[in-house]
Amino acid sequence: MSCDFLRLAVDGVRRLQPYEPGKPIETLERELGIRDSLKLASNENPLGPSPLAMAAMQRELGRVSVYPDGNGFALKGALADYHQVARDCVTLGNGSNEILELVARAFLRPGLNAVFSRHAFAVYPIVVQAVGATAGVAQPNAPDHVMPYGHDLTALANLVDGETRVVFVANPNNPTG
Repeated sequence: MSCDFLRLAVDGVRRLQPYEPGKPIETLERELGIRDSLKLASNENPLGPSPLAMAAMQRELGRVSVYPDGNGFALKGALADYHQVARDCVTLGNGSNEILELVARAFLRPGLNAVFSRHAFAVYPIVVQAVGATAGVAQPNAPDHVMPYGHDLTALANLVDGETRVVFVANPNNPTG
């Protein structure tokens, strides 16, 4: 007996195309017959983790058996102090994808829209579609612009209407800077 979860999903989720991540560096090297390559995509760091990050993780290993503070009280406080904002202005998540999904779920629904640039983070249209909202996609700057293919802020602003609840602007933007 099989279970068809897709049949139970909301329309926006049923229409999503599965994400196809980039190939692992080992696969790419094997397919191309190369070695010692550097992968500059997928937010991977060819230099490895910072020694300071490694030391911080090492210091905390003795606490891995204790459930962490799910609200991140100390981390939110440190970030708020560093950026000189109120603690309740800081949201923590398991990466940018989760934060963007939370934004979409909190502020979007069918009949509402979000606006973003054509050459922007691939997750924007996915989270908008998943909640059944509409995407307003601005065309990029012209190739001869000082920021070729970058965000055309005027085009973004022109897409904002009474049903817009979210404007996604990546800064810096990958791949246009």
